[in-house]
Amino acid sequence: MIRRKIKRKSVPILDRENLLNRIASRIRQSLELNEILETTAREIRAFLNTHRVKIYRFEEDGSGEVIAESIQGDRLPSMLGLRFPATDIPEKARELFLRARQRVIVDVASGRKTTEELDFSDNEESISRRGIRYWPVDPCHAEYLKNMGVSSSLTIPILNQHHLWGLLVSHHAKPRRYSEREIEIVQLLVDQMSIAIAQSELLNRTRHQARDESVINKISGLLHSPLDLKKIRQTVLKETILALRADSGRLYINPEMTGAVAQIYTYGVQPSIAWIEETDCWQQLINGSEQIAPPPTNPGTHQKENLSPAEQAIIDTSGLDLLSSLNGNCESESLPNSLVYLHSVSIGNLYQTRAFSPLAPAFKTTKIRSILIIPLKYNKQYLGCLTLFRNEIETETLWAGRNDLDERNRRPRASFEAWREIIKGQAKIWKIEEIKLAESVGTHLYMAVMQRRVENLIRHEASHDRLTGLANRLLFNERLSLALADTQHRAEMLGVIFLDLDGFKTINDTLGHALGDLLLKIVAERLSNSLPAEDMLARWGGDEFTLLINHLSSAEDVTEISKKILKCFDEPFHLEGQDFYVKASLGIALAPYDGEDVETLLKNADAAMYRAKQQGRNNYQLYTPAIGTKAFERLVLETSLHKALEREEFRMYYQPQIDLKTGKIVSMEALIRWQHPELGLVAPGEFIPLAEETGLICAIGAWAIEAATRQNYQWQLAGLPPIGMAVNLSARQFHQQNLLQEIANILSKTKLSPCYLELEITESIAMEDVDLTISLLHGFHGMGIGIALDDFGTGYSSLSSLKHFPLDKLKIDRSFIQDVINQPHDAAIIEAILTLGHGLKLEVIAEGVETLEQLNFLKSVNCNTAQGYLFSKPVPVEIATELYRQSTFSFHLSS
Repeated sequence: MIRRKIKRKSVPILDRENLLNRIASRIRQSLELNEILETTAREIRAFLNTHRVKIYRFEEDGSGEVIAESIQGDRLPSMLGLRFPATDIPEKARELFLRARQRVIVDVASGRKTTEELDFSDNEESISRRGIRYWPVDPCHAEYLKNMGVSSSLTIPILNQHHLWGLLVSHHAKPRRYSEREIEIVQLLVDQMSIAIAQSELLNRTRHQARDESVINKISGLLHSPLDLKKIRQTVLKETILALRADSGRLYINPEMTGAVAQIYTYGVQPSIAWIEETDCWQQLINGSEQIAPPPTNPGTHQKENLSPAEQAIIDTSGLDLLSSLNGNCESESLPNSLVYLHSVSIGNLYQTRAFSPLAPAFKTTKIRSILIIPLKYNKQYLGCLTLFRNEIETETLWAGRNDLDERNRRPRASFEAWREIIKGQAKIWKIEEIKLAESVGTHLYMAVMQRRVENLIRHEASHDRLTGLANRLLFNERLSLALADTQHRAEMLGVIFLDLDGFKTINDTLGHALGDLLLKIVAERLSNSLPAEDMLARWGGDEFTLLINHLSSAEDVTEISKKILKCFDEPFHLEGQDFYVKASLGIALAPYDGEDVETLLKNADAAMYRAKQQGRNNYQLYTPAIGTKAFERLVLETSLHKALEREEFRMYYQPQIDLKTGKIVSMEALIRWQHPELGLVAPGEFIPLAEETGLICAIGAWAIEAATRQNYQWQLAGLPPIGMAVNLSARQFHQQNLLQEIANILSKTKLSPCYLELEITESIAMEDVDLTISLLHGFHGMGIGIALDDFGTGYSSLSSLKHFPLDKLKIDRSFIQDVINQPHDAAIIEAILTLGHGLKLEVIAEGVETLEQLNFLKSVNCNTAQGYLFSKPVPVEIATELYRQSTFSFHLSS
């Protein structure tokens, strides 16, 4: 008896173990979920011996589909592949299925429902089985099962990752009871099925990840391949569209800092606006300044609008709008499984998105419905965007009976016969994993584009001037070399223009380098606008520019262009609220006549430019062989000038200044000369301008002041009566920041009293910066140094400014003295200068007096002092000393 009991008890245990082993073995052997589900349905139906077992999976919109089924005989029809609306399972029932793992047994004939719940604590660990409860069957539910031909049913929830994945349902056409043992075994099989589902999802994720990695690796390989850049980007766009199952797309790359224009790559059907990415609406979308709110969706419906119901539910429950979810206004970790992305903009249906409505007409002629925009952006660095389009789709659903949504009729469906529903013009939603893949592609695109831009920028900076953005001399030389080869092939002529700004250094030194740089930028812009597109402009360095003029038919062509260039400088340059006039000197060399190589052409154009400066500036000069000879001589002179101070080749010459009443020498003007070892005595007119241009004038000028003041002190030590020593200040010297201190140091070194030093500045220097002039002159006066305004009458002195200058003397320019006897106008000017000077209590000196007639006129108009060849040329120190000892020029004065 005992043996029989043991045997009876062991048989069910063995059956259960065999069944579980078969299912577990199937899970281990197969990686395909559908096969595992079909096997499980078949084994459970055989174990329960019921007419139908179906596995029912929930979709995102709450509806469910029978995806696996096993049927015995023909008592109940097959429902495999049929969809059931979300309303078939009330929300309360779904909640109990999920939270309590409720199992439900319904006996339609008796009208009774048995429920059994497995409770879970907060830490999700199973506590215990709760008791069995009995309920009356809801009449609608009973009618629902009767219409389906079911007399008894068993429903067990299938959970996965704490979500209600689906249901396992056993139907029988006759009344049937389910024992506790049967339910336990089926529950164990369902648990095994949950393991299989989790395994399948992990496998699918792994497969997707492998596929995505393969796509990324392929695109990364393309982006770093040696193919043509346009071909690379076009291919990457195509591969991305195919990988993400889009229908068309486009890749927009915005303009570069180097001047490269925006680029667009397209694949498939496109909107009617060619550069749609540059519209304000598009920019607002990718910058997050507009809210993209989806239209309201009724819960429980199966229609998809902007978002799937699951996505919409996430937004409804989290309080996020679509823009926050999709454009990165929140961190992606803030809501698990929510649609939160760092950059992308997903538009489910472009015709139902308010923020996109201004652009919707551009898509009217296409079938495009959904759009995914991936900005190529990191922080605030925006390089463009990748955009994918999906066309409208036609959805087809097999429903289990036709559901009547009329509110007046809430009774269950009378028939569950398959009903085919077709909906056209639907939008295909972008899934989270698709968006993540697209963003990954966007990241690789961003890095590739940025790498290209950095490389281009490095190359651009190596061949372009950073300040003006123009080509530099390196790039100019390369282009000129190519142009020369092309010119020789075509038997044409080209021109090279060397341009140097006149007076730029004065502005740069007085107004500062910032405004000097601004001036250079404006000059570059004006020059660029004056040139044809086929010609080239470069900044050579400093205030020098070079121009390459192609396809010339004659020299007249380049001279016309030069006139046009000079005209650019007619308008003033507006800097810090003031207008400044800057001119230019141009030198022109023509190929092949003035040179057939880069070096020769540039050298000759440069020589012609210096000739233009010598001709008064603000003009152009064509190169001639004579200019080349002059340029060579100038180069030799400049080289020697750099060593002249070191070799002590400079000499001081002195010209006396005579008091016209007494005939005595009252002062000497110190004038520098250069005793070149090979060229002999070089006139100041030849080397002073060169010293100004090279910047050597400051050192030479300081040497001249020191030599003159030392000589004056030596004369005083020799017992000669003290007289003044006049020394000229150049423009560069005058604008030195430490000029006052430098002269004070010289006087201290030479021991000459400041009252015996007189500094001469020209009228044009004084008027360049009136405030600076007044400040410096007051500084000199404070030291006791005398000030003379040289070349008076040739500049543009304002009388209102002149009265503020602390001057001691006015020097009448020699140009007025030369023709004073024959030109009444010059005589009138001299008398006016004398009247002005005496009125300001200034001593007036006339320079350039060469005849007795000129002397007598000056005496007749009460001129104070004179100097000139009539008294003495500038002479060396030995002769000047003898004149100094003689002291008077009575012969000339009495005549």
